[in-house]
Amino acid sequence: MPASSPHYVVLCRDVPDSASLRRAVLAEHRRYVDERADLIKLSGPLLDEDRVTRRGQLFVLEVPDREAAEAFIAADPFTRAGVFATVEIDPLLPIFGDGRRT
Repeated sequence: MPASSPHYVVLCRDVPDSASLRRAVLAEHRRYVDERADLIKLSGPLLDEDRVTRRGQLFVLEVPDREAAEAFIAADPFTRAGVFATVEIDPLLPIFGDGRRT
């Protein structure tokens, strides 16, 4: 059975050598996502194998439609600062979460 509200996976890959861009807007990005925490089911930076170097961002959003997911990521300070080289948005059918089937 589908979830009551649509979910979207937003997968962002950074431009090469984006560390300085990320640092420049990190505080603004954190404020942005904190203010929209009700839309975010899961989020965090993607890491290189060294588990330190950031190379992208993942969001699982619960929003009404794709347009809302697009608007969310378009307004993110990382997007506006040019941190992301690519952004993919895909619908997600949540089947498992919080340690159990939904």
